[in-house]
Amino acid sequence: MGFSVYLISILLGLITCAGVFFFRDLQVKSTSYKLLFVLLLTVLVFEYVANYLVESHHLTNLVVYNVFFVYVETIFIVLYFYRLMTQKGKRLIKIGLIGFLVIGGVNSLYFQSITEKFQNISFGVAVLLILSCCIWFFFDIFRLKRYQDINILSVPEFWITTSILFFYSSGFVYFMPIRYFDTMEMQLLELLGNINRFLAGLMYLIFGFAFYAPLIFKNE
Repeated sequence: MGFSVYLISILLGLITCAGVFFFRDLQVKSTSYKLLFVLLLTVLVFEYVANYLVESHHLTNLVVYNVFFVYVETIFIVLYFYRLMTQKGKRLIKIGLIGFLVIGGVNSLYFQSITEKFQNISFGVAVLLILSCCIWFFFDIFRLKRYQDINILSVPEFWITTSILFFYSSGFVYFMPIRYFDTMEMQLLELLGNINRFLAGLMYLIFGFAFYAPLIFKNE
């Protein structure tokens, strides 16, 4: 997936997410919805800025990706899951998020400068935290028999969590060995980058379209 197509997919996700306001049947007023809307807007802006710095001014965009992709986006996603969890889950998420920020601070000060290297250590911790939230969400579906009286495909949270699970599982494989990218062949590097952008673009599209699931998949 080219970068322009990737940006368009984020924009479409944002537009479809905003379009929910015009469907009275959906009645989405939750904090979780607002978090995802702001997240999509944030991602669109920082991806555009990061590309602009490289293409127009030949400057590094490491700070942009470290701050917004590694930290800000992680915080948004974790806060999204926080709204869905039981009290025990919320306590664990608080501990995990604080731990992530502490590790990120230590990593920035002593190991991977936020301006000089992509912080794959911090990102690795972020992935573990996010994947734990995804697994906990699916575990709660079965343990608490959540959504047992409705079609699970009509639940926006199901689609959103599934897309997050797929992207961050693959993203872990892509970003963790990023320090070795200089030794890879350009064709392989471009292929991996395109696959990663495709999964990211798909995730952001699902963020927007997921809220229409109740209209598409009627409750049984």
